[in-house]
Amino acid sequence: MSKLNDIKFSIITVSYNSEETIENTLRSVCDQDYPHIEHIIIDGDSKDSTLAILKGYVGKNIKFISEPDCGIYDAMNKGFALASGDVIAYLNSDDFYVDSKVVSDVARKFLENNIQYVYGDLDLVSRGGEVIRRWNVGEGCELKLQGKQIPHPTFFVLKDAILCLESPFDSSYKISADLKQQLLIINKNGSRGAYIPRVLVNMTVGGASTGSLNGYILGWKESIKAYNEVFHSGGFAFTFKKVFSKISFNFLKFALSILFNKFK
Repeated sequence: MSKLNDIKFSIITVSYNSEETIENTLRSVCDQDYPHIEHIIIDGDSKDSTLAILKGYVGKNIKFISEPDCGIYDAMNKGFALASGDVIAYLNSDDFYVDSKVVSDVARKFLENNIQYVYGDLDLVSRGGEVIRRWNVGEGCELKLQGKQIPHPTFFVLKDAILCLESPFDSSYKISADLKQQLLIINKNGSRGAYIPRVLVNMTVGGASTGSLNGYILGWKESIKAYNEVFHSGGFAFTFKKVFSKISFNFLKFALSILFNKFK
């Protein structure tokens, strides 16, 4: 990978009944100004018009399969098995890249540094486009995660670093297998990374980890479990720091609205 265009990217999207959002995801990948991207969509046998939308994009470096799966991380593992790129990224079916230069900026970062992963910031947005919270990761995750997690859609990692794991994702998890993956790649295996100081992805709230109070609680429990499985202890302290590093006024307002709607 001596030149910019030598790096091939595999971007994997998992979908299920995503007709309202998936076209934004597809378009944001198609609009990238970087030439060597394959976009792999693993659909969980959608019953709405998701498949019709996907068929409209086939042939634009996009391939997809649609079949039942055993959950989001099982589907992500299927996507990884099909990936032929040097760099792997996951973009959820309700997320999209903020502009056409995201992948080329990431590729440039890989070329400038002897690293295994690149990451950036993320905006959580409402269905109407309002920014709920800016997930400003900042520097500090280049060598070790310390009370932080890199937002999964902004985590670009060499395929070889994932191949060192027993499985790309632990499919026994419902929400936090991506955190466990990062803990293994970065903290356990000592991979090195680089930070791009800007927002790379908009994430639409309402998915498994952001759609309900129960989703947040499960995510916290699984974060503790993931850390303890990797390092045998320290999961509560890590998760406590991770949760409170995210708090902002807009995020508090959003969380309180979820709580209000649950009990009204």
